[in-house]
Amino acid sequence: MEFYLSISSDIIPNELIPRSHSTGWLMGYALFASFIALSVARFAREEVFQGLILANMKFKGVVSFVKETMPLGKPSSLMLMLNYVLASGVICYFFYIQHFDEGDLGTGVAVFLLPLALLFWNILCFVLTGWISGAAHILTGPIALKVIGAQFLGLFYFVLAIMWLFSAGEASLFGQLALLLFFVESFFRIVKSANLVLKQGVSWYYLILYFCTLEILPLLMIYIVLTTV
Repeated sequence: MEFYLSISSDIIPNELIPRSHSTGWLMGYALFASFIALSVARFAREEVFQGLILANMKFKGVVSFVKETMPLGKPSSLMLMLNYVLASGVICYFFYIQHFDEGDLGTGVAVFLLPLALLFWNILCFVLTGWISGAAHILTGPIALKVIGAQFLGLFYFVLAIMWLFSAGEASLFGQLALLLFFVESFFRIVKSANLVLKQGVSWYYLILYFCTLEILPLLMIYIVLTTV
């Protein structure tokens, strides 16, 4: 009897040390809210997912297609954006704790909000550039492509985040897949945006300037934040 008691005392600690914080449970709530957002989007517009897929696959007439079938101000579109913010935030948080210590609650929240900050930065730069240059009508196309690209990416990130949450030992694979999806979506979006603005007479100089300031600079800022927090 004493033998079993000694083994139990070695395996089971005498007391549990409480953690001062835990952000993991917040990710579960975020994914649940993401599921609710997708359900509301589907309820608001029955063919919302089919329309989103078609909008991202089109190369010609994509802006007019979005205005007719996927208006950005409709509830279904707003719910898709909410899903992107939540799902991509969870992915970013999982990716962070895979390579760094969990850190405090403030760090976890900051990492979670990085995709939202990147999206806000891109759209804000588009709006300000259009306002300053007087070419706002030209940049409406890239803005629409940015929004539907984020919505489309959010669908994949939601599924990936669910799989990542319940995975065992495959964290690196999910992180690599998340990065691959991001770069593939960014590549096709940039190609379509460049093709769109070049047809409207924008020079290559401004196109390169756009690429450096609105695409590379935000990613560089995120890298600096992730390596310094």
